[in-house]
Amino acid sequence: MPYDKVGQITYLFCLNIVNVALRYKASILIGVYSVKDRQGILISATIARSLEKIYDDPECSLIWLKLLITDRGSEFKGDCEKLIKKHGVKIQKAKSKYTMGIVERYNRTLVEKLFPSQNASDLLILDRRSRAWVKNLLIVVENINNSITCQLGISPVDAIKEKEVFVKPSYLWGGPIGFDEEKLSSDVLVRYLLYPIDLEDGRRRAGDLNWSSHIYYIRESMVQKNQPVLYWLEEVPFGLTDDDDYVVKYPERSFVREELMVILFDTELLPQWVLTN
Repeated sequence: MPYDKVGQITYLFCLNIVNVALRYKASILIGVYSVKDRQGILISATIARSLEKIYDDPECSLIWLKLLITDRGSEFKGDCEKLIKKHGVKIQKAKSKYTMGIVERYNRTLVEKLFPSQNASDLLILDRRSRAWVKNLLIVVENINNSITCQLGISPVDAIKEKEVFVKPSYLWGGPIGFDEEKLSSDVLVRYLLYPIDLEDGRRRAGDLNWSSHIYYIRESMVQKNQPVLYWLEEVPFGLTDDDDYVVKYPERSFVREELMVILFDTELLPQWVLTN
């Protein structure tokens, strides 16, 4: 976020939290008295204090959760981990931004709602850029929490007061799901769909592969009610069985059926001599 000075404090960041089940959002401001101290502000002690401020606030309906998913930043270690474990909360480190998709979408929503007022100010005041966002943050968060969501059918503010809430899928699944979905057998060979993070520079280019160059078999699968079947893969080391130094690849993330391309057993690859000509 752009630096926004309110009084004597310059606000640099805001810590965003989303209750995944209830879609309830909370944001806590993080600032310093001097911008020179910005390098030492985003540390685990700061995050720990921010979490306490959110969950110990009697006006905030959030309670200490069972599982906290964070990215792999150092600010979520140290004091932050101690605080989380003190409250009996399990910590899970996200393997990619896709795992943090709900929070990343909330971050984007905040930008979409906070920045238009800055742009409007820039059109009226031409001699300086507007960086104001702090004064509108709590208003925007309150508006989001009081808006009815498609998944819940009610607002997060109302949902957090209920003992049980039924959550609809974020989009309709085009076929059987859960225990009704046909599961791939463990003896099939597959390639998986490549995301930009799987590519060399972290972004897709016109000539990049769409599917993994290596072939994998299904190491493990998991079936859940009303959820797509998840698969974990292990590489098939074709032609490398005599290489003791070769490390078999295990993709960290799980996959759904649509992200896997089944390789038929009678599929023939190009002969090796093609690569030498």
